[in-house]
Formats: sequence, structure tokens, C-alpha cells
Amino acid sequence: MTSDPDLSGHTVAPNPALARYLAAHAAPAACVDALIRDHQGRILLVDPVYKDGWDLPGGMLEDEEPDLALRRELREELRLDVEVGRLLALDTIPARIWGRTILSLVYAAHPVGPVDADALVVQDGELREARFVTEQEAFELLAPAVARRLREAVGAECGSHTAVLRGGHRQPMSKRDHLLQLPSPMAAATVLVRDVEGRVLIVEPTYKDHNELVGGMVEAMESPAEAAARELAEELGLTAEIGRLLVVDTPPAAASPYGRAVMCLVFDTAPLTREQAASLRFADGEVRAAHWMDPEQAGEHLPWPLADRLTAALQALEDGTVIHLSSSPPTAGHSA
Repeated sequence: MTSDPDLSGHTVAPNPALARYLAAHAAPAACVDALIRDHQGRILLVDPVYKDGWDLPGGMLEDEEPDLALRRELREELRLDVEVGRLLALDTIPARIWGRTILSLVYAAHPVGPVDADALVVQDGELREARFVTEQEAFELLAPAVARRLREAVGAECGSHTAVLRGGHRQPMSKRDHLLQLPSPMAAATVLVRDVEGRVLIVEPTYKDHNELVGGMVEAMESPAEAAARELAEELGLTAEIGRLLVVDTPPAAASPYGRAVMCLVFDTAPLTREQAASLRFADGEVRAAHWMDPEQAGEHLPWPLADRLTAALQALEDGTVIHLSSSPPTAGHSA
């Protein structure tokens, strides 16, 4: 057995016994797929002859590196040359589905030069057709498990993380690891939700042990106001116009249990009518319950930084100003 250069250019002397052990060791099968877009942002799908339904372009790994396998598959099946980008999703398919564990890797792949579906050469015996479709069309055409995988890959494409999945479902992650994946500067968008009677809405999240104002983290491809509108829709099933900025809170990293500074923005929205208030629904499962309270009572049921933001938001609303906070530890009079 000869020595091979490792990735740093140094020569390594393989251990023959270890090499034999690894060659015979039971291992998951693995496949590699590509998320390829055309100049209109549409996604490339293929229709394989050996199974029903549409799929992402790609195939099974042989004894080769994933990016090399993806280039090989795309050349063989479509005569398409690509630059393989970053890993967007890693999905573990349990053995109960196909009889053995399969790792499915989805990479961003960028064609070398302009490409459209009419110019692709579909390999006979492998593919019936190749087609560029919109994201929504792709989600509808693909089998549910593959559609979930693609949806997570598209989300990762807009951020800085790799989606880690099991059967197409996102796996639990520590709060610290989740926040470290977010773009910098890290930002949160909150909405001051009021009703026509002057009450304030606070919510009970399913993933926290304290009450919150409506809102969440700003994702990579959206503005803070867009994030605020998305959170209203996701958490409360509410479509509403986001109003003016009321509060900017810039707590230091030392005040965060997650080791990163975060800019917290509080926006206004028009007071909800009685009908709107009665129609709230917890669409995404992140909210357990919601409570309408008068402002003073709401402040008593929130942790001190959120209570400060609520007080400042109400003051800014009354004064027509924007208030800048820099959170500090609680002092006498703050509610823990």
C-alpha cells in the first residue's frame, strides 16, 4: 500500500490494518443532491426513470468525496458542469424507511455559464425530463420528505447555517448554537400589540419559561419590519401593517446568556379590533397562550428587560419619539 498526500499536502502512511477494518465496516449509504437555480431564481428538478415523481438532481455516492460525486452525477445525467458551493442540508433518513440508514446531503451548486432547461441534455435511461420551476411548484411536485428537505435547504441558503435534519425535520439545537448561526449584527424585532381598549398582549412561548412580547429574531434576507410582520403571522395568525419604530434596545453581550450582543427593535401596529383580537390563533406552535392585560399589569408579568421595552414603547407612542435603551441589570423597582 502506497502513501497518499493528505489535504494539507503532507504524506501520510496509512495503517494497513485500520484501512482493512474501515473498508469492511458497516456504514450508512449516502446520496448527494444539488440546489441549482437559473437566472430567474427557479429551481432545477429532474424526473428519474427508476422511481416515481420528481427529484432534485444528484445521486448516490460511490467511494468518493461528496462534491466530486455531485459533479459526476450532474455531468453524467445532464452534461452540466457546476461549481459546488456550501452544504445547505444534512438529512439522516432512518433505516426503517429503506432498510438501512441513508445520509442525504444537499449542496448549493452553481452552473458554469448560463443554463436553461431546454439546453440540458437528459441522459437516456436515467431521466425522463429536467425542468426549472418556482420554489412553490418544487414543494408541490416533490415527495413530502424531499420537499421538507428542500424547504430547509432554501432556508439555509438565505442564512449562514447548515440545516441538520432527520427525515426532513429540523433537529433540536441549543439556543446558543442557534444564535451563533444568525447573521451579524444579530437583531430581534418585537411588536407592541394593543387592542382598542388600550390593553397590551403578552404571550407564553412553548420554548421559554417566561412571558414575552410578540416577535423574534430577524433572519438574513429580511428587514426588521419584515421580520416583525412575519412573526405576527407565524405566532398569532395575524396579517397587519407594521407601524413606526418605537424603541431601539442595545444590550451588551455581557448582558446576554448567549455570548452575543443583540439589537432589539420594537415596532407599533394599529390597535386590534375586538374581532381581530378574538381571531388570534397560534399557527406555528411556538405560543402556548396569549393574555390581554393593562400596561402596568403586563409589565409585572414580563422579565425586566421586556418590561423596560414595554414601558419605553408606550412612552414613545405617547410622545411621538423613538427611545434608545441600553439594558442594564435590574435595580429596585424592576420586576424579575
